[in-house]
This record gives sequence, C-alpha cells and structure tokens, in this order.
Amino acid sequence: MFALKKIISSFLAPFPLFLIFILISFLLWHRGDERRAKSMFIVSIVWISLFSYAPFAALLLKPLEGMYPKFDSLTVNAHYIHVLGNGHVSNPKLPLSSEIGLVSLDRVVEGVHIYKRYPNMKLIFSGYGGNDIISNARKNAQVAITLGVSPDDIVVLERPKDTYEEALAAKKLVGSEPLVLVTSASHMVRASALFRKCGLNIIEAPTDFQVKKADTLWQFPSAEGLSRSEAAFHEYLGLAWSKLQKNID
Repeated sequence: MFALKKIISSFLAPFPLFLIFILISFLLWHRGDERRAKSMFIVSIVWISLFSYAPFAALLLKPLEGMYPKFDSLTVNAHYIHVLGNGHVSNPKLPLSSEIGLVSLDRVVEGVHIYKRYPNMKLIFSGYGGNDIISNARKNAQVAITLGVSPDDIVVLERPKDTYEEALAAKKLVGSEPLVLVTSASHMVRASALFRKCGLNIIEAPTDFQVKKADTLWQFPSAEGLSRSEAAFHEYLGLAWSKLQKNID
C-alpha cells in the first residue's frame, strides 16, 4: 500500500502531468488528429506556466502555511519535541549538512532551537531510510548532535515510513503527554490532524515556510514556483488519501 501510494503521488504532480499532457499531444499528432494535438499542446504549456508562476503557487500554499503561526512560547509542561523526517543521502564525501535535504535541515534546526530554549526536553527524530543504509531519523539526529544536543536527550524512531506511522510511534512513546511537533508549514495541517486523531496532545511548531513575503506579479515562471506547486499538490493529495483511509476526519 505504501509503495502504491508513492507511485500514484509521483504521477499526480504538476511536472509529471505536464509530461503526460505533452505525450498525449504527440500521440494525437501521430494519429493525424492535429486539432486535438494542438489543443492538448496549448493546455500543456498553459498548465506548466501557471503552476511555475510563483504568485499562483503561493495561492495554493497559503491556506496550508497560514493555518498555524510560528512557535513562540511553551505554555504547558512538555518534555518531548518530535521532528518529522524527510529526505537525505548518506555520502561520506559530503559534509553532514549536505547529506540531509534543505527541508530536513530546516526541521532539525527548529527542533534544536526549541530544545535549547527549554530545559529537560528530549528530541524525537523519526523516519526510515528507504534505500539508504542509514535511516533519516538517525541522520537528522547526527546533525542535532553537531548542533549541541546531548545524545542522551535524543530518541530515534527508525521504522515509520510516513506521517501516520510516525504518529502511531509517537503515541506509544509519549502517550497523552504534551508534544511539540516540528514539521514543514505546508505539511503541518495534515501532520497535526493525523497526530491528534491518534490521541496525541500536540503543540504545533511549523517551519520551512516557502511563502515568506508577498510576491510581485511581474515575474516569469520559475523552478521556485514549480517547487511551491509540487509541495501544495503533495499535501492536498496527502490530505485526500488520509481522509480516504479514515486516518483523519
């Protein structure tokens, strides 16, 4: 089921769909249906231009990133900070900071920042390794240690493959205790819903905001805009899948 979910989501994104539209237009042209081929080609260009246009992509992300404000202060007596996993590549030829992705780096830094603000806290890192011999949880923990976190204050959950499994693992560890949840702002809506559905008492601490200021309308489509749209598609599909699985209300 996990593999099937990943395969489907990899196709239902702006750029893969653009390639599919282009392929369809070429097939129609090859069959001699020039009118439909031209129409599909125009649709393809409009599609990729629109989703690569940063102001439009920001409209997709803002409902997600604007749901929870940044973490300011801890009003309850919490002892755990859970930093959700993302991507990494184990390569001894690279510095540790380059082995983890920028998303993971943002999450780890925010988790460490909160850890250093409050005493008697423990950091939880979760995430499996995929095809990597080292889990994402362990790789992120290594970064946290280099940033001054005591290894005794780190808990590593290496088996969870997705956010729902991370929530289940956290529930077994912390029960109903307050838990500071650190993940990307666009991902926090889904993560918060999943964790709360599993009975966790969480305090949201979003990071990795992609929409950081108002965009000027006079700009060309860009990779940054496409990246925003890809993130938005990923989250809206994830929310739909979680509701379909009845993991969230």
